[in-house]
Order: sequence, then C-alpha cells, then structure tokens
Amino acid sequence: MKRMALFALPLGLFAGAAMAQSVLPQIEDADASGDWSLTELQTAWPELTEEGFAAIDTDASGAVSQEELQTALDNGVIRPVEQDSPAQ
Repeated sequence: MKRMALFALPLGLFAGAAMAQSVLPQIEDADASGDWSLTELQTAWPELTEEGFAAIDTDASGAVSQEELQTALDNGVIRPVEQDSPAQ
C-alpha cells in the first residue's frame, strides 16, 4: 500500500478519501482478457503513466484486475471518472 501512495502524489492523481467510490467506471476491455492494460486504463485516465499503472497493479501481473482498480479508487490513488449522463 505504501508503494501506491508514493506514486499518487507525484502523478497528481491523489484524490483523497472523500473521493472514494464503490462503483467501477465503464472501461472497455478491448482484448477481452478480463483485466485492464495500461492502454485500456488510459482511455479513462489519459494522464496515467507506467509508474502509476505499476502502483495500481499490486500483484505485478502486468494487468489490473477489478479488485486492484477498486482498491486504487477506494484509497484515492486515482480519481473516479465522471461518467457522461445520457442525453435528455
């Protein structure tokens, strides 16, 4: 967990505990692997770097699982993505 916090501040992605969110954003899993790659996550977080991705990928598998992404959101490592609301 300390590793994640170390990367959050330099990346400017720190959102604080008040921004914790329990719903994952809709992010396309382009390769249907069940996890997200850096490129896939960059569609929601364009500023995400390789170092930031590594901080989220806590098991160092090279992909981010739903659990890892939720933990990163809950701990303020990344900000929740504002979802576009349907046009009225």
